Amino acid sequence: MLEPLFKVITSISPMSNELMASLEASFEITEVPKRTLLLADGQTSNYIYVVLKGLLRMYYVKDGEEVCSRFMDEQYLLAMSVNSFYSRQPGYEYIETLEPCVLGRIHYDKLQALYNTFIEFNYTARVITERFYIRSEERLFLIRKQTAEERYLFFSNKYPDLMQRVPLKYIATYLGLTLETLSRIRKKLSEGRSPSPAE
Repeated sequence: MLEPLFKVITSISPMSNELMASLEASFEITEVPKRTLLLADGQTSNYIYVVLKGLLRMYYVKDGEEVCSRFMDEQYLLAMSVNSFYSRQPGYEYIETLEPCVLGRIHYDKLQALYNTFIEFNYTARVITERFYIRSEERLFLIRKQTAEERYLFFSNKYPDLMQRVPLKYIATYLGLTLETLSRIRKKLSEGRSPSPAE
């Protein structure tokens, strides 16, 4: 079941049979229903999840409104609250399944044991974490540097599959837009007209 994870690992560095066996023994595989909260505000993130099948979202609450900060599917692969997981402190983020999911999960303590036993795995994990951070920076770039139309076009062109799987209201908050603005942009683009700069 962990083949997608093993594929990523071996693309970075060769993996011994011993490490593979230890990873398989350390991960729990579970089926999770749609709309299940895996993490909530005020909880400490104890697990890294591998998305073997399905879709999750990460969000936080600001002024009473949910703001999506990340979508995690089979391509994104990993799901976790980075700050809470590594600081071992309660966080402010929620992780929720948007579809029925098959997830692998590993506890913080088991991951640390693997780092101690397999020194070479530290390098691989560092590279994976760097990739996770790089993709996380995308949203910050979109919000700070791009127009509303550019944000939508970037997301729809880079993640067409998510456009079909994620409700528009969640995509809107991810892009820093209201649902009404996102709907206007989509309508004008479908009609072949460019949205005004104010949008």
